[in-house]
Amino acid sequence: MTDSTQQAADILMAVRKGGPRVAGLGAAAPQTEAAAFAVQAEVLKRLGARIGGWKCAAPPGKPTSAAMLDAGFIRPGPLHWPVPAGGQIGIETEIAFRLGRGFPKRDSPYTLAEIQDGIEAAFPAVEMVSSRYLDTSKVTMNEAMADSIAHAGLVLGAAVPGWRDMDLKNLVVRQTCGGKVQVEKVGGNPSGDPFTPLLWLANYLPSVGLALEAGQVVTTGSCTGLLYVDGKQRVTGGFAGFGEVVVELD
Repeated sequence: MTDSTQQAADILMAVRKGGPRVAGLGAAAPQTEAAAFAVQAEVLKRLGARIGGWKCAAPPGKPTSAAMLDAGFIRPGPLHWPVPAGGQIGIETEIAFRLGRGFPKRDSPYTLAEIQDGIEAAFPAVEMVSSRYLDTSKVTMNEAMADSIAHAGLVLGAAVPGWRDMDLKNLVVRQTCGGKVQVEKVGGNPSGDPFTPLLWLANYLPSVGLALEAGQVVTTGSCTGLLYVDGKQRVTGGFAGFGEVVVELD
């Protein structure tokens, strides 16, 4: 492990422990995606956590990204989620999958059919978002990935029966907060289709010495965009015919 990995993890852990958010990682900022994953892994190690899944995005014509998810913060809804007094938390409604098999490194790329066949279950999900940076628009993509792309947790709805027969990229997504509709529209996945980032991730991770494993949950990008909200409200996020997630913000 490099000194810069340790230094980046030191900075991010200080914020996680209650310190002020930072402008960036400075000289400790990772210069490659592999280095960003090394920081993610070191932070999880220091938290005493393990990888329970991934968040990912592969939007056409834009940079791809991925982050490890702390298994302890992938939780079934409905549930209560703490929000610091006077603070806010970001919310995003997404489609997530649980894998029934792993996708280890091999010579030929995995096909879409293999990826879909390896999915054990599909869920509506609400990602909870909280960056350790003052302004995420002013850090590099590798710095964003080092901070797990501002991931705070993932709340899952019930597994959806019959999801294989649904047109997942054209579901109507609906997100509310405090009883008010924030977003209601058709589709919205940044990659166009939730299978697109999953396929990319399965084939990409082995190039940096990682791999998707059986039992992991992969969430595939916000269909609503990122919206920051105050505490003391109920959040709902879901899709027509696909179920919803309820989160009580404390």
